[in-house]
Amino acid sequence: MLSKRKINKVKLPNNKKNLRLDKFIDLALYERNGYYLSKKPIGRKFDFVTSPEISQMFGEIIGVYLLYHWKEKINSKFNLIELGPGNGTLFKDIERTAKILPNFFENADVHFIEINKELRKIQEKNLHYFKQSKIRWSTALDFRSELPSIIYSNEFFDCFPVRQFLNDNNHWFEKYVKFNEKENKYYSINKRVVSNKILDYLRKYKRQKIYEVSYSRNKYFEQICKYLKKNRGICILFDYGYNKKIKNFTLQSIYNHKKTTIFENIGQQDISSHVNFNELIEIAKQNKLQINEFVSQKDFLLKYGIVERKKKLLTQNSNLNKNLLDEELDRLINVDRMGNLFKCLVVSYL
Repeated sequence: MLSKRKINKVKLPNNKKNLRLDKFIDLALYERNGYYLSKKPIGRKFDFVTSPEISQMFGEIIGVYLLYHWKEKINSKFNLIELGPGNGTLFKDIERTAKILPNFFENADVHFIEINKELRKIQEKNLHYFKQSKIRWSTALDFRSELPSIIYSNEFFDCFPVRQFLNDNNHWFEKYVKFNEKENKYYSINKRVVSNKILDYLRKYKRQKIYEVSYSRNKYFEQICKYLKKNRGICILFDYGYNKKIKNFTLQSIYNHKKTTIFENIGQQDISSHVNFNELIEIAKQNKLQINEFVSQKDFLLKYGIVERKKKLLTQNSNLNKNLLDEELDRLINVDRMGNLFKCLVVSYL
């Protein structure tokens, strides 16, 4: 639960002040007792299962992609940075794939960006075989290194808090959160936007009924783009999101693999939103980065050989369960499952 200290600090219980939606999400996820700082969210026993946990083929395809770009464009000492490594599964699959090119890890300074202490323990345990001196953990990106970098992530950018705006007869309203002391629960309200700065920003969305934005997500990605532009490198990210106008807000919460509302299980459940890839692409272009790929997860995995990889796995090991591999592949690329909802964006300055 959110600590009483935090709730009292923002004075929600007196019902006189409102808390902006993104501030509420930030408390629920990142406050001292928040979800991402104290829970084990990933895995079949927990709230959600990610692509690397579904199949080794996902990480292997990414691994081959990263190896190729390092060899062709960098081929020297570099930073290998994973944002939100989860259980360490994706890195493990990339590391196994990289054995075909030993120089890759010989030249890599490995950095894990992880704020969850429980997940860091899991990562250390799962990667105990790897040279621990080669992995550096931190809670934030360090932009001081002058080495070129390969930065990658899976389901990282969806966890940034969002703000939600509604356009009603050319009047903009923003969602806020209030606390009902009598009923002991939170609820949302719409508060009219009066800030000229925000209204000026919203003018370009005047033909839309709703607009959802994560300023913190955009700022974080912009820092990455500036860093890559300065020192060279590539960023590849997978996340669920969109590149068209949305008809409904995308904010969602998950508890034990079931959809809930954001006002349930506060501090105990995942809260996320779909990534607006148009904004990330625009940020990359503003920083003169190349858009190497922007495709669905299905198209990326098929383009870079996941079907061939499945066939090779079956050829190499007759004990593997073909039906299980087929199910894993289907889950990753089927348009009615993860294939279309999840997107891949690759930007570079090489």
